[in-house]
Amino acid sequence: MFRTRRARHTATVKAVSLIAPRMARITLSGPGMAAFRCDQPTQWVKLFVTDPLDGRSVGRAYTVRHHSPTEPRIDVDVVLHGNGPAARWAEAARPGQEVSFGGPKGSFRPVPETDYYLLAGDESAQPAVLTIVESLPSGWRGAVYLEVEGPEAEVEVDQAAGLDIVWVHRDAGRAKGEALRDAVLKASVPATGVAAWAAGESGAIRTIRRHFTETLGLNRDRAYAKGYWKRDEADHRDPLASD
Repeated sequence: MFRTRRARHTATVKAVSLIAPRMARITLSGPGMAAFRCDQPTQWVKLFVTDPLDGRSVGRAYTVRHHSPTEPRIDVDVVLHGNGPAARWAEAARPGQEVSFGGPKGSFRPVPETDYYLLAGDESAQPAVLTIVESLPSGWRGAVYLEVEGPEAEVEVDQAAGLDIVWVHRDAGRAKGEALRDAVLKASVPATGVAAWAAGESGAIRTIRRHFTETLGLNRDRAYAKGYWKRDEADHRDPLASD
């Protein structure tokens, strides 16, 4: 069995902006992206950058937050946590720098016969969650739980009517993911017609995944939960995720 090699695209940093105190939006563009296509929520790319600390090339996965259909341009939102090579690159990124990336991979499609969506994510999953929120047709009901440090870290959301956005503020000194976990476990949802999607810190997501399947009684087609990262582990890959 042979694995298909995904195309590698080259790009130039066009712009860097802070959308929250610890979240940078990096816009990539250039003729090397001419063949790139991305038209589904939650799709992600493997971004290859140079660690400014030691010059090593590293690859990390990031959700495509926005993709321009009329020109080769994408936005990726990067958490500035300060203790990883990609985060260090993002903190130092300037227009004109060259990068490359592979993909896209992954996608989100609404579950048929769903009346209510439960969505959840920490800062690492915020871009993916918001691509789902912005893709759902007006009138869909649901709740969206987003964990951030505090009110200053909340971002504007172009939400569909019927979705309640709940910003979960993390108390100082509390481990990332715990506040999100607790909020999701306490969330009130209808007895039927529910689908759920969550991503974030692996330990918290493990508990949330169990809650989806055991407490809410959702089957695997209706419950997606992926650990995007794991405390004290670099470049974590969730073995239970499907993409």
